[in-house]
Amino acid sequence: MSESFSNQEAASWWTRGKAAIVDFLIFLAACLVPGVLIVTSFVIAYDDFWEEFDFSAGSTTLLVLGILLGIVALVWSGWFFGYCQGVSGTTPGKRSQGICLVDAESGKVPGGARGVGRWLVPGLIGSAAQGIGNLIQLIDLLWPIWDPKKQRLIDKVFKTRVVVGVPANDDGSEVQPNNPIS
Repeated sequence: MSESFSNQEAASWWTRGKAAIVDFLIFLAACLVPGVLIVTSFVIAYDDFWEEFDFSAGSTTLLVLGILLGIVALVWSGWFFGYCQGVSGTTPGKRSQGICLVDAESGKVPGGARGVGRWLVPGLIGSAAQGIGNLIQLIDLLWPIWDPKKQRLIDKVFKTRVVVGVPANDDGSEVQPNNPIS
């Protein structure tokens, strides 16, 4: 990295938001097939005459397959948007906006464990305490607007920042993300 970390510009809230939208659309695409299977199983199982659900072997199979694929999509998203982001500093959305996740002190990639924690903790907070947890999530997402370092609360907890550019390796060279297709 040619510039020192202290000179790196923090990514703006709008830029981070656009990156999050791209990542959310990818996550939504991964959840599409499981969602369609689950909805289809309920549509097939519903008996109009009796106005109740009657799950046959076929509709039960679709339901179980949809649930299993949903779990696979959730685990995949934790790996892709958590672990891989921690290791490379980027997601497809962050790459499209030219921003990356770095350790707040060193400017290097934070590592897989912190990436997973940063991905997992907000979701756990939101689902564990409905209402107040969702309010905490909203405050976390809006925090960079008024924070001088433009960090979310979860960034402060895991000591990370989202900056313009790419993170550095231990040897000072830039990290290049792995191509997920090859």
